[in-house]
Amino acid sequence: MPSSVVTYKEIASKKRQQRDAQFKAEWLVPQTKLPSPDTKDVSTWIDSSETLDAKEQQITTVSAEQILNNIKDRVWTAVEVTKAFCHRASVAHQLTNCLSEVFFDAALKQAEALDTYQEENGKTIGPLHGLPIAMKDNFNIKGQATTVGIVSFSFKPEKVDPTLLLSAGGSSGGGASLAALTNAVSVGTDIGGSIRLPSSFAKVYSLRPTFGRFPTFGARSALPGLESVNSVNGPICQDIDNLEFYSRTVVEGKPWLYDPKTVEIPWRPVTLEPKLTFAFLSDDLRVRPTPPVLRAVAEVKEALKKAGHEVIEWESTDHFRLSEIITKFFVSDGGVHLKKEIDETGEPFFPYMKMYGTTPEMKVGELWDLHSERTALAKKYLDRWNATASKTSTGKPIDAIIMPATPFPGNPNGKFHDYVGYTSPFNLLDYSAGTFPVTRVDKNIDQKEDRSSFYCETDKNIWDDYDPEESHGGYVGLQLIGRKFEEEKVISMMRLVTSVYEPSA
Repeated sequence: MPSSVVTYKEIASKKRQQRDAQFKAEWLVPQTKLPSPDTKDVSTWIDSSETLDAKEQQITTVSAEQILNNIKDRVWTAVEVTKAFCHRASVAHQLTNCLSEVFFDAALKQAEALDTYQEENGKTIGPLHGLPIAMKDNFNIKGQATTVGIVSFSFKPEKVDPTLLLSAGGSSGGGASLAALTNAVSVGTDIGGSIRLPSSFAKVYSLRPTFGRFPTFGARSALPGLESVNSVNGPICQDIDNLEFYSRTVVEGKPWLYDPKTVEIPWRPVTLEPKLTFAFLSDDLRVRPTPPVLRAVAEVKEALKKAGHEVIEWESTDHFRLSEIITKFFVSDGGVHLKKEIDETGEPFFPYMKMYGTTPEMKVGELWDLHSERTALAKKYLDRWNATASKTSTGKPIDAIIMPATPFPGNPNGKFHDYVGYTSPFNLLDYSAGTFPVTRVDKNIDQKEDRSSFYCETDKNIWDDYDPEESHGGYVGLQLIGRKFEEEKVISMMRLVTSVYEPSA
C-alpha cells in the first residue's frame, strides 16, 4: 500500500472524533458518576440513576403507540420526544459504545419541521410522525455515511434514502443496540443470525421476516449482489407490542409500491387456536448448548405443557449441511467485493472473516449445483414439517419450532464465538423467525458438567469458555421459528409463550 494512503486506523480515529463531537455536553454523564467499566449488567442503570428528568423518563419508557398518540394529541411535541431519546441514547452510548453514527442535529431539525407542520395543518405526517427509530449501519441515510463496519466507507455520504424510510414514515437516531437500553424501535439486518443472536443476549424481542415482506431496497450490504441467500431487515424492541406495531406499520405503508422485491401481502391479524403444537429442539448435535440455554428450553417447554399446549421433539436433520451451504454462498465470489473495499485502506480481515480472503471464487456451475441442493433441502424440510400432522393430537402440523438462538449466553469480551448453526439454516430456508427473552444465568443453578467427548472443536471451545461465574446475570433468549411469511403468527406466538412463561427479571 503506498505510503500516501491514509491507513484504516487513522480514518477510524477521525471517524470516532467526528461522531463524539455530536454528543451534547448536557446529555452526557460525568465519567466519575458512570458505573465501573467492569460492571457486567448496565441494562437498568439509566432508569435507576435518575440521569433523565421525570418527563424524559416517561417519554423513553412508554410504548411506541403511546408516544405517537401523545404527539398526535399534542401532549408532547416531536422536539420533546426527540430530545428525550437523544439524551437517553447518549448515555446508552457511554455505557455500551453502541452508536456508530449520530444524527442528533438532523433529528432535531426534522422534529422542529414536524411540529411546525402539525401546528399549521392540525394533523401529523405519516404513521410514525415524531417517533425516533435506531437503524443498523446498513441503511443508506441521505447525507450520512453507511459503513457496514468497513472503514473505507466512513466518509462517503449517501445520496438517497432507503425504501424503508419511504414506507415507514421516516426515522432519526442510529444504532440497533439501543433496544437494550431504550424503548425505541431499532431496526437490524439478518443474513445468518445478526438480529437474533444479539437479541437473545439483551432481554429484547426481535423479528427476522421472510425476504420480501419488508423492503430492503437502498440498504447497503457488505456482500452486494449476493442473492443465493438474502439479507432481511427487522425490528428489535424491548416491548413485543412495539415489535408488532413497527411490523404492521411497515407493511401498511405498502412497501411493494417502492421496492421491486417486496411482495404484496397486506398485514393479516392472527387469532391463534386455543391449543397449539410446538416442536422443541434442544441440541443440534453440532454444538451442545450451555446449561442456562438448556434450562431455558426446558422451562419454556414445561410452561407450554402446563398451559395446555402440545409439545413434540424436533431433530436437527440437515441443519449442518444448510449451514455449510450458506457459508459457501457468503464466499462464492472469492471475497472479491469485500477485499476491494478493505484493501483501499489496508484494513485487515478479523479472524472470523479470514475465509473471505482465502477462499477461491466459485465457478458458475458449482454455484448452480448448490442452488439446486438448497432447494431440494428446503422441500425436504417442508415435507418434514407437514409430516408432523401424524404426530400431533390435533392432526395438524406443528405451529412453530422453539430452540436456542445461540448455544451460549452473553459471554465476556474475547469469548464470543461466531457459531450460527442454530440461526443460519432458517436464513437459507427463509422462514419467519423471532427471539424472545426467557431467563438469566444463575451461577448457583447453571453449573456445567465435565464432558469427556465433544461433537467437534467448536463444541469443546464453547463449552470450555462457558463460566457460570463470569456469565452470572446474563440474559438468555430463545428462538421461535414459523413458516414462510408468517410474521403475524410468529409475533402472536411469542406473545403467547411469554404470557405463560414470564421472562425472568
